[in-house]
Amino acid sequence: MILKFHEYFHHVLNYVSDHGATSGADLRAKIQDLTGVTPEERLLVTDRGTNIADSRIYWAVQFLFQAEALGRPTRGIYEITLLGKDLLRKYPNGFSETELKETEGYKRWIERSGASSKLKSSTDSTSSGEAPQESIESSLSEIEDALAVEIVKQVQDMPPEFLEKSVLELLGAMGYGVDSDSLHHTGGPGDEGIDGIINQDALGIQRIYVQAKRYKTGSNISRETIQSFIGALQGATGGVFITTSTFTSGALEFAGKHLSPKIILIDGPELGRLMLKYEIGVIVRRTYKLMEIDENYFSEN
Repeated sequence: MILKFHEYFHHVLNYVSDHGATSGADLRAKIQDLTGVTPEERLLVTDRGTNIADSRIYWAVQFLFQAEALGRPTRGIYEITLLGKDLLRKYPNGFSETELKETEGYKRWIERSGASSKLKSSTDSTSSGEAPQESIESSLSEIEDALAVEIVKQVQDMPPEFLEKSVLELLGAMGYGVDSDSLHHTGGPGDEGIDGIINQDALGIQRIYVQAKRYKTGSNISRETIQSFIGALQGATGGVFITTSTFTSGALEFAGKHLSPKIILIDGPELGRLMLKYEIGVIVRRTYKLMEIDENYFSEN
């Protein structure tokens, strides 16, 4: 199983105490073996692609090193220090970040960082068990989830034509169409259920038809509506039906079984996530870089 971030402190110190100086990469692999991380768990990643088990052990090593419980005799190699041995003797069954913060090594780290007040006021990762990187990514995901919901609410308050044009812009950003001129808005009276046409080649031989329904949340798209959309796909190679609400189970089942032409359904929550991902209707206020040490750079050749 994958342990909490702080639970790896004890395992890391024990391993280097028993086996001597070890590289960071070997430490992460060996600790996963010793703590019973399954093959399936080794593949688990956050929403942003960070490997959970590997990240937690990496940050456990970094905290121990910065707190001087681990030393680096050579580049990329870690060994236990006197402080590390003291921690093992004092806490034979393991310890948390709270206990690590009480050490002189940790206090010196805070002083070296020049960010004493920020580190002291930050939430102790012991409660959640997440590594620092996971906590940051979780916070970002919460912000983005809230934004995705708000985007859809904003679209629901706009005229239907706004949604029709916005989804074409979104599909273009996703890579559909040869160029911007190959995305055509056709919505309006007499559109026969087609709000947009996307030419996938210069001659328009392969075409995707798009329908967009600006419905309030709770007004779900039925199977009959999807059937009507499919009936309008004469000459199309595929269809995309997008709504600000959701689809009934019957609509989802019917679309899933219809393979020619292929039909893709995008509901309100997915629409919000996609608009956020491809930056449609949002602006980037600030970009942060989350970095970690490149151990290959500092390893011995």
